[in-house]
Amino acid sequence: MSIFAAANYQFADKTIYMRSNCIYDVSSIRECEAFTKESRGLNSLQLMEAAGTACSDRVAECLEGRYECSIFVFCGGGNNGGDGAVIARQLIFRHNLPNNVTVVHCVSDTSKVSGENSTNIKRWIELSANHTNAFYKSHESFDFSEIRDEDIVVDALFGIGLNKPLSGIHSDIVERINISKAMVVSIDIPSGLYADRHTPLNNRVVCADLTLTMQFMKLALLVPENFSRFGAVEVLDIGLEEPAGLIERASAWLVDGETFTDGWDVSTPFAHKGSFGHGLLVAGSTSMPGAAVLSAAAAMRGGIGKLTVHSTRQALSVLANSLPEAIHDIDDDEDCVSRISWNSLPNNINAVALGPGLGKNKRTYSAIKDILDTVSLPMVIDADALNFLSEHKTRLAFLPHNSILTPHFAEFEQLAGRPENNFDRIRKARDFAVRHSVILVLKGHNTVVSMPDGRQFFNTTGNPGMATAGSGDVLTGLLLALLAQGYNPEFAALLGVFIHGAAGDEYASEHFYKTMIASDLHKYFSKAFNLLANKQS
Repeated sequence: MSIFAAANYQFADKTIYMRSNCIYDVSSIRECEAFTKESRGLNSLQLMEAAGTACSDRVAECLEGRYECSIFVFCGGGNNGGDGAVIARQLIFRHNLPNNVTVVHCVSDTSKVSGENSTNIKRWIELSANHTNAFYKSHESFDFSEIRDEDIVVDALFGIGLNKPLSGIHSDIVERINISKAMVVSIDIPSGLYADRHTPLNNRVVCADLTLTMQFMKLALLVPENFSRFGAVEVLDIGLEEPAGLIERASAWLVDGETFTDGWDVSTPFAHKGSFGHGLLVAGSTSMPGAAVLSAAAAMRGGIGKLTVHSTRQALSVLANSLPEAIHDIDDDEDCVSRISWNSLPNNINAVALGPGLGKNKRTYSAIKDILDTVSLPMVIDADALNFLSEHKTRLAFLPHNSILTPHFAEFEQLAGRPENNFDRIRKARDFAVRHSVILVLKGHNTVVSMPDGRQFFNTTGNPGMATAGSGDVLTGLLLALLAQGYNPEFAALLGVFIHGAAGDEYASEHFYKTMIASDLHKYFSKAFNLLANKQS
């Protein structure tokens, strides 16, 4: 029997991405708005009221205990500005706040003011005539010196429909908002930021402390180049509905705890170690034994039944002291992995991971080539195995279908070329996965998992403390464990990335995040998995 026999157990394929956590482009969001109005018999003013009310509730929370601060709502002439006027009105009516609330209407051409905007501005003007803490000003009459450091500025100038750089009075107003030291809350998206494409860094954009985005996450709020512009992001439910077929046409999703509400653990009381698979980890060298230790520990904590580690004698001696549960397969070379004697391995291996800590020795590269030529099982490819592929790109065409590649940004640039910006990097990741029929896990904040059919998933767990040496080695071991247990590669990639990040978040909930080291992560896998188990119960 081949050591690469197929597993005799298999979890059913899970369709985990057909749910309402899509990341839609602007045109798709407009479809949702139109469908919601039609299906529920609403008009645009009623939809605006729902959006403004949801935002006012959140702004009111920011005001708790801050009775001396004032709120300044900067409203443009479109529907985003109409939302701002509703927010101001609801802060007075719905929340009965004692704070001063000022609406600053920022329009340079009254002919371009939307009907809904005009209606809600008129309602505010009428309200301000009868309330001592409600004020209306045009942008010409407003003095920015009125804004104090302790105040809150609500940015409702432009929404997701903006398609050109800000100029004129709007550019000047944004500059003055950014100069102020008040807390800035942007509605739907910071004014000046494009929702689903790159915004040049020299474009003037509101720099928000908090962005309250409507119903769906926007791609621009997930890329690192925009972080200084959007701050913290919260997605508010405003009751939008998706028309039939729109979800199926979506190409990007968020991955959160609700993604895995079932299907990730089907253990039975009669399970044994053979039920949870046998993985082969090819990792480490005499100079980098820790990579093998980190990956192996993560695989064992990830639920694998048995683990064989192929490495150098010295690396395995280090592993034996920290992880006696692992099976050893010793390389003939004293310094690096040089070859694998397949006949010496057990005959029931279900998945393979290679790369962490291997180094770039010519003998090691020869061994990597042999593995890639030999193995047709589910595979995780990381670190120095990725370096090998970047130097031998023709080998990409021969990778097993649905292999999981886990590069960080620099490794991905070696594979696919330097991107122009983060949006281009996301596009390159998608194209790479499609072209080579692999699953590409592009590591970083909001790790992006790209599938061979073009779908992309943005992870929501993790924190900056995980930007530490060895964190990727831990992910490789966890992914190996999930593949060996029989999860299909797409599900394994998404679940592994989520658990890896959730473990980091669990650590950060108990300790200062910057003290995290990679060997802390697998110790928190149990808590991370429990998060999902609790959602199933």
